[in-house]
Amino acid sequence: MGIGRVQPRGQITLTRDVRRAAHIEPGDTVSIRVPEPGKVEITVLPRLKLAEALERYRIDDPVDIAADRLLWQETAAADVLGRGDG
Repeated sequence: MGIGRVQPRGQITLTRDVRRAAHIEPGDTVSIRVPEPGKVEITVLPRLKLAEALERYRIDDPVDIAADRLLWQETAAADVLGRGDG
């Protein structure tokens, strides 16, 4: 078990022993969640090769970037104004 300190900007350094035990490497993407007050859970997300990502996140319909951008902007604006769904 490692002990760390939360820095002023909210950063925490994971000790080498913790990183090794959890198989966390530089550049890894992690999911962070709070299952209950005072407890934080960090999960290393698997890295996907481009072929795996394209297979997993297949896009079958035509892409309309202009229409999608407008939808993304409207969704982002609603989120910023506190009117988003989640």
